[in-house]
Parts: sequence; C-alpha cells; structure tokens
Amino acid sequence: MPSEKIFQKSPLPPFSKGGVGGVKPGERPKVQEMVRHFKMSHLILLSSALFFSGLTCVSTGDKAPEMDPGFCMECHQRVTPGLFQSWVESKHAQKGVHCMTCHIDHQAASQQKSMVLPEKCGECHPKPLQEFKQSRHSVSWDRMRIQGEYLSIPQEIRTAFCERCHVIQKRCNSCHTSHRFSLKESRDPEACGACHLGPDHPHKEMYETSLHGIIYKLTRNPERAPRCVTCHMPGGTHNSSFGIARGPVGTGAEVVDLKEKPIPPEEIQKRREEMLGVCTQCHSGRFAREQLENADQVKEAGFELLEKGKKEIQEVEEKRLLYPPLSERPAHPTEGRRLVLADPQLYVGTSHIERLFFTMFKFHNIRVWKSGYHFSPSYTHGHGWSEMQMDLMDIQSEAERLKELFGKPKE
Repeated sequence: MPSEKIFQKSPLPPFSKGGVGGVKPGERPKVQEMVRHFKMSHLILLSSALFFSGLTCVSTGDKAPEMDPGFCMECHQRVTPGLFQSWVESKHAQKGVHCMTCHIDHQAASQQKSMVLPEKCGECHPKPLQEFKQSRHSVSWDRMRIQGEYLSIPQEIRTAFCERCHVIQKRCNSCHTSHRFSLKESRDPEACGACHLGPDHPHKEMYETSLHGIIYKLTRNPERAPRCVTCHMPGGTHNSSFGIARGPVGTGAEVVDLKEKPIPPEEIQKRREEMLGVCTQCHSGRFAREQLENADQVKEAGFELLEKGKKEIQEVEEKRLLYPPLSERPAHPTEGRRLVLADPQLYVGTSHIERLFFTMFKFHNIRVWKSGYHFSPSYTHGHGWSEMQMDLMDIQSEAERLKELFGKPKE
C-alpha cells in the first residue's frame, strides 16, 4: 500500500542539531532564520511533543498514529518550503499540532487533494464549528451547486470563479489561510475582501468608502472603528450571519433560514436587537436604530424599482414579443422554458431587454441596499440608485421599441 511507507521511521528527527528536519547550518537560510525566532524552549517542546508523544489535539489529548512527523518535514521543507515556513511560524507548530494531526497520512491527503474539512478542525475547535454551521457560509457550496447561473456556465469558469469562494463550506482555510492560520490575518477586512468584492457584491468597496472603513484605513485600530468581524462576527463567533435581519439577495426583504424557509417575526426582531447591541458599543440606541431602519426602507425602495422593470418585461412576454422567444431557447437548467427575472436569472441565451434587467437586479439593486447597511453614500446613490433609475428607463424604452416593431398587426 502506498501509505505504508509513511509509517516507516524517518532517519531524521523532526528537529535535529543540524537544523530543522536535518538541514545543516547555511542551507535554506529562510527556514533557519525563521526557526531562530523561536525561543529555545519552544523548539525543545515542539521536537519532544512531535517525536516522542505524537500529540495531536491539544484540547482533547487524542493520540496520532504511531509515526514520525519528521518524515513529512524532511521532504516538504524542500519541495514546498513556503508551506513549511508558514507552519513553523504558527501556533499549531508551537503546540505540537503537526501534519498528520490534520492530514492523517500521505495517502489520505492525496485522495482529497490535501483538503481538510471543517469537521476535522472541529475535533479541536468544536465551538467555532458549531457556530460556523449556523451561518450561510456553511451551505454556500450546496446552494451554489443547484444554482441555475452556476449550471449554465462552463466548468473551467465554475472552477476559476464560483467555486473559489463558495468552497468556504468545506474549508476553514478560506479565511484562516494555510499553514500559519493567523488570527490577525483572518480578522482583517482584506481577508473578507477575497470574496466579498466586485460588481455583484461589493462589500469591501462599500466598507472602504464608508466612514467606518475610512477611519480604520487611517488608523488600523479596531478600537477606533469597526472591521467586518466587529459587526458580523462579534466576540469571535464563527456565525457570520449574526444579526442579519433582512433577507439575502434572492429573497427580497424576507429573511430565510439555511433551508430557505422564512423565519418567524420574533426571530427577526431578535436578530435586529443583536446587531443593535453591536452598534450601541459606539453609537446611541436611537441613532443606531434609525440608521438600520432607514436601510430597511432603502432596500424596499430598490425592490419596488425592480418590480416596475419586471412588469414592463412581463407585458412584452404576454404579447410574445421577446426575441428569441422562450420556446426557441435552451431550457433554463433549473426553471425550464419560462420567463425568469431576478434570481436565478441567466445572463446568456436571453433577450436584450432581459439582459438590461439582469444588470439592474444583479449589480445595481444589490449596491443600493447593501450599501444602505454598510453606510456608503457613494454606492447607495452614485453606483446604485441612479443606475437603477437609468436601467428602468432603458427597459421601458426597449419595451416600447419592441411593441412598435412587432406589436402592430401586419397590413
């Protein structure tokens, strides 16, 4: 079996007198320099913990298989020195959490492309795992896999686009990057911005153009201004859906649970009070409530504009004026041959007027109400509301053009 070799003792201990994993002084100076930053007591503790006890989970004391982590280190400090150096700097290394603690063995790691699932991390971090399972992050991959837009695009685009972010359901290191797993890095807004940016969900840009984001950028002081985690993950909770009292993108203002079912009014109120509890650490209760309620109204106004655009297109379809007609298009992956406006609308294989609405819904409406809650005046109006108004005019103009061209009876 390929994995049997892993259980053979390596001729080199994890940390030898000559350096890390047997590297002699003068070889691979980057690794040597980083190791010198450790206190000698840490080096002694780490080497003894790994070589003699096989310590795995600090919180539970469970033992790893009878094997030598030095086998991994001797190789990976040469073939993947960046990963090795990151691990050397981590708290995992200091506490004796080594390669096999998470990856089990070389064969198991290879079979799942070295991916470590949240359930494995939860063996040592049970509370964060349970909190994570309450968040929309925990269903992101499953929701993506049944979404019409995902199913309608080529696999290589899915891999390079959708899956890179939605894989957070299966990977704690989407935020806690391998192999250092730095808390400082994961709490910075730049970490959230890896996914939460761009035309269809510009959270990072909206935050950076708000007073909150500007003050934090100037001071880099989380006591002076909030970061993403201040409001969405207070107290270190891994439930990033904390305090969200209005629905996600595809459900309008209606709040839904992880199974897409509406939550009761008392739960909505509870979530709003939770968020107000965060806001009132800096602001008065009156001010905080007024700002969130105003954002609620902004969201409602944006969806009212969307309904006007929908109505125009639905009237065109009732007159069978869309081109190409629904009957001559490829079927929608999840909705069949019916008119789909808003989520899960596609941006390919539709008519021009539907494409105008897609832009209105997917990009501009989201900027209106999400920036309302992130307090970015530029995105609420300049990048959002004004664009929606112009989208609606374009839709109305296109609807009239179609009626004039194709709606009149032939003479």
